[in-house]
Amino acid sequence: MSGTSMATPHIAGVAALIKQYNPSWTPSMIASAISTTASTYDNLGEPIMAHGFDLYSLYASAPFGFGAGLVDPSRALHPGLVFSAGYEDYINFLCSLPNIDSAIVKTATGGVCGQLFENPSDLNLPSITITSLTGSQIVHRTVMNVANKAETYLSAVLPPKGVTVDIKPSWFRISPQGTQHLLIMFNVTQALDDFTFGEIVLTGSLNHVVKMPLSIFPISTT
Repeated sequence: MSGTSMATPHIAGVAALIKQYNPSWTPSMIASAISTTASTYDNLGEPIMAHGFDLYSLYASAPFGFGAGLVDPSRALHPGLVFSAGYEDYINFLCSLPNIDSAIVKTATGGVCGQLFENPSDLNLPSITITSLTGSQIVHRTVMNVANKAETYLSAVLPPKGVTVDIKPSWFRISPQGTQHLLIMFNVTQALDDFTFGEIVLTGSLNHVVKMPLSIFPISTT
């Protein structure tokens, strides 16, 4: 029953709490912890709803409405894994956009285009959005273990409609402060006329659960 004006100070407070508990974490690590530990169910355990066009009407919401979901500050203090991205990553993201002029990027940000991503979707965020998926595409992600123990993670996928999702490796063991690169293959099985949503879940042997929402627009199978 509230929007970004109410959510913003709450999230800022949660971020301050996490920063106090983990002083060395960067803003992207904090944002990742908040996102990957959120729930798509509300505080009553029901699916998060959104307002419809009719007065007082509600319908089931989706990631474009609720983002990663309802924040859980306690779980965000101990996320297990984080997706980290720094200044140069964002510059490379801008420089990887179609038809971008590197001079404009430098004028706007002061940054110089370096090693470009294969696709802008490779920016290391705790979510994946592909606005026009034709055939297949590989997306890259890297996770870091911020826990103080080694842990084994198993991946599971709730695929978006019309899309198959394959993760390699399907399981991995990661040491404290260690990193693991993930290759995520998306393949269109049915073209649709709108975005479709899914989720990747990495479940750890020490009870950490890391969720990553998927928002895909499957254009064609080839």
